Amino acid sequence: MIRRLAAGLLLLPILFILGCESELPEGSVAQVGAALVPQSAFDDLKTAYEAAGRAPDEEKQPDEYAKFEQALAEYLVMLETLRQTASDFGVSVTDRDIAEEIERIKGMFQGDEERFEAALEAQNLTFEQLKQSVRESLWIERMKAEVTKDVAVSENEVRDHYESHKAEYVEQEAREVRHILISPFRNLADGTVSSTAGEGEWEAARTEAEKVRNEIRNGADFISQVEQYSDDDATSENGGKLGAIIRGQMVPAFDEAVFSIQKGDLSEPVKTRYGYHIIQVTDITPERQITYDQVKETIRTTLLNQKLTKTWEAWLAGKVAELGVAYRDGYAPSGQSPGAELNRHLAPATTTTAE
Repeated sequence: MIRRLAAGLLLLPILFILGCESELPEGSVAQVGAALVPQSAFDDLKTAYEAAGRAPDEEKQPDEYAKFEQALAEYLVMLETLRQTASDFGVSVTDRDIAEEIERIKGMFQGDEERFEAALEAQNLTFEQLKQSVRESLWIERMKAEVTKDVAVSENEVRDHYESHKAEYVEQEAREVRHILISPFRNLADGTVSSTAGEGEWEAARTEAEKVRNEIRNGADFISQVEQYSDDDATSENGGKLGAIIRGQMVPAFDEAVFSIQKGDLSEPVKTRYGYHIIQVTDITPERQITYDQVKETIRTTLLNQKLTKTWEAWLAGKVAELGVAYRDGYAPSGQSPGAELNRHLAPATTTTAE
């Protein structure tokens, strides 16, 4: 199982920046209230992304690179906004908190320090950078938890959502299918299969498929015919079974044949790019409505996450407006959805992975 550490940059929210571009003192990229966001912090962050191979190519993708830089500046503005408001919520992150989180990360490597170090090295991430990323991650998590602690979803909201989206909570009709494939592609002397087939070979495959179908209709056992004739190596040893199929899952011609015959019937030979198929539906599970009780917790989680995100974003936007934000020329986020570049460009960057 792959586990990932969602470090500081992975938890970037969409932040609606209400600031503007401005001439700021040298050595700064933005100003939040009276505090300046230093150029050095921006450069360190950009270097980390570039070292990890997570930045656009500045020469080949100049527009993307400019948006990437804007996203970096916006992230740092968000951090400064949180720094100035954290005391209102009593939020802090101690060295002990960071140490405990790093120990948890190391636990993903079963105590193998060499593997842990190799994971850091693979991402060009120093231990100090990891610590800083963990600090930011924990800080953002705790701030978000405090800001959104009173957010809840009522039973009525869950029920209303289910009723208004009832058509989405349906299990599609499923059909158990088995088939026999007659391929027009020849087996070559070297053990491979030809990638092309001529008209004569396609016609021979169709003729054989008709013969096999007629034999089954006249009483031949389907499974025996699979074992004798089918060229589908993946299913020839299990009676040609493909399992349960829903609409749209197979190539169009095959899909149409499956859902146009009755249980127990045989299709006419169906041509696909693989050859001719003789298809039989062995069972049909009708479409059914999923009950409220089956999905209510899933709906509740979805609605809660939506509310949490909306509450968090609104709070951030309000704080940014309250404090006032200015960017150095060229660094202000732009576009119809200010702040969207945060998620687009800054995920994921600092991650440690354990297999």
